[in-house]
Amino acid sequence: MKNLLINISKVTNTVLKKHSINDALDLYLSDIAKEQQIDSYTIYKNKTKNGIITFHSVNKRPDNEINNPNQNDHNYDNFSELYEILSKNKSLHGLVRDNKNVISKKYMETKGIKSYLFTPIFSETTFWGWISYTICKEERKWQEEQIKTLHTVAKNIGDRLYKDKINIKLKKTLERFDFYMAGSNQAMWEWNIKTKKTTYSHNWEGMLGYTEEEIIQDKELWQKSIHSEDMIQIAIDLEYFVTQKLNRYEGTSRMIHKDGHIIWIKYSGILKKNKKGKPTKVIGTHTDISEIKEKENQLELSEAKFRFIAENTTDIICQQKMDGSYYYISNSSKEIIGYTPDELINKKIFDYIHPDDHTDMLNYYKAFLNCSKNKTVTYRFRKKDNAYIWLETTLKTILNHENIIIGIQTSSRDVSDRIKATEEIKIAFEKEKELNEMKSRFITMASHQFRTPLTVIYSNAELIELKLDHFDKNTHQSLEKITLRIKNEVDRMIELMNNILIFGKYESEKIQKTIKVLDFNTFINSLLNLYFNNQHHKRKIQVKIKGEKHFFITDEILMTHILTNLINNAFKYSKGKPDPLLLITYLEKELEIEVIDFGIGIPENDIQYVFTSFFRASNTTAITGSGLGLAVVKQFTDFLNGKIELKTQENIGTRIKLIFPYEKK
Repeated sequence: MKNLLINISKVTNTVLKKHSINDALDLYLSDIAKEQQIDSYTIYKNKTKNGIITFHSVNKRPDNEINNPNQNDHNYDNFSELYEILSKNKSLHGLVRDNKNVISKKYMETKGIKSYLFTPIFSETTFWGWISYTICKEERKWQEEQIKTLHTVAKNIGDRLYKDKINIKLKKTLERFDFYMAGSNQAMWEWNIKTKKTTYSHNWEGMLGYTEEEIIQDKELWQKSIHSEDMIQIAIDLEYFVTQKLNRYEGTSRMIHKDGHIIWIKYSGILKKNKKGKPTKVIGTHTDISEIKEKENQLELSEAKFRFIAENTTDIICQQKMDGSYYYISNSSKEIIGYTPDELINKKIFDYIHPDDHTDMLNYYKAFLNCSKNKTVTYRFRKKDNAYIWLETTLKTILNHENIIIGIQTSSRDVSDRIKATEEIKIAFEKEKELNEMKSRFITMASHQFRTPLTVIYSNAELIELKLDHFDKNTHQSLEKITLRIKNEVDRMIELMNNILIFGKYESEKIQKTIKVLDFNTFINSLLNLYFNNQHHKRKIQVKIKGEKHFFITDEILMTHILTNLINNAFKYSKGKPDPLLLITYLEKELEIEVIDFGIGIPENDIQYVFTSFFRASNTTAITGSGLGLAVVKQFTDFLNGKIELKTQENIGTRIKLIFPYEKK
């Protein structure tokens, strides 16, 4: 018995201290079996599956661990007495022949077992399994002291199993903690108050840039790393915290990285005491908040810029809640609307809107919040003196980090002068429009009223010509000159009235296009025969056509006005010179029309004014004209989507080119 207690004491110590419980149990089982002449021993481990508890043997072999199960599971239902006793942390022992459980008895008899001892193993309060000691050589009765001692050993094994279980959980927790710490920007430290020694976690390496060896070897690393301007305050706070004059140890400070740049740290600590309540150490954390600090600095700078702009701009800068109530207003409100910012805070913009604009503004705000696009709106706002001014306001949504609208930012300016000017311009435009209509009506009336007497004058001149044959030769020649002069002046007046009438219609925007397909070659032949077949001295315009003919889509009447004016000018300003030339060129996408004369040309200083209404060149004073011909040509060419080009030289001639696209009907 003495040897048993010695062995058990030695083995129990080994079980509790040895690194591997497998090695301890191997030593324990072999020594116990040898000392007590036990033929076999087996450790059984419980397993629960689908609510059913079974047990299986755990075979200790060099190539597998203690918790590797045998595939043969046994159900406690067949060994009810076994589970009932062992689960109550009691040992079960006896002779096989006295066993009342038929199944258990038969099982052990087949194994040649004559005596047995089963001791339960509990891990804390959990029935982990049990140990079976069996003797086959003889029917040996187990002594009470022996039973208690072996039961105690099983209990120690259970304690070791529980310890291992706790260690495994603790290891996983520490691994998880290390993982989180390694992935964060937080470092831990521990300061021993008595030894003044500081211990650092590994995150300090990345935070300050030092290696682990440098951190371990440098006992004054912390003091050297704190920014000199922050060191005194931190030392005072720490001293007050340790002496319990300060309840909390926390704050922000600057630290110096190994490469010299500054990092911002948020620190905090807790005080640990011994059983007597005496402080022993401070455990704390340092968190790198440099990035947050930088963003805070940028935000402060942005806010400062915003405040500077808002307070110095002539516009009213406001921030409103979703219901239109103000929570920020720039100081410019005092100058523009008479209210100080404090007078408008928490007031709603809709309370100051002109009644005629109120409903529109409510609907506008709702639509703006639904679409979230920047908008500009003009409305009337009641000033502090109850007068209304026109404000032009640009609205922009204010979003949070989740892109949810939390407010509205507005920029408003006084546009009363602009609105007034716009109204004045509108009134002036209406007056000008009315005046143009009156002018147009007058021109139309005058043109029609002048036609009748001019027609009478022209007819009487022709009647006089018919009677010239009754006079002598000298009288005939004299009167013929007079009638010719009368007819020429009547033609000039009709031409002037036609141009004025057409020009007036264009100015009053009453001219409409009548677009149709035109055979341009046929159109030119008809125009020349109708208007230019009886020129003085039998002059004729020379026509040249190039390219493959295209059907031209245009307004025939407007095109007639354009070409008659150009050809008239070509004849008029080239008397005594070679006949003018009409060149028509059919290009792939457009039609070119050139009217070329070899007459007096246009002085260089006058070229810029030739398309101006009622302008006549300085070298045309001896030649009759209205000064409207080229103005009509330019206006109608633009109206038909064409382009006009002018080349001229005084005493050499003039070339005017018209370019029209082949527009589709």
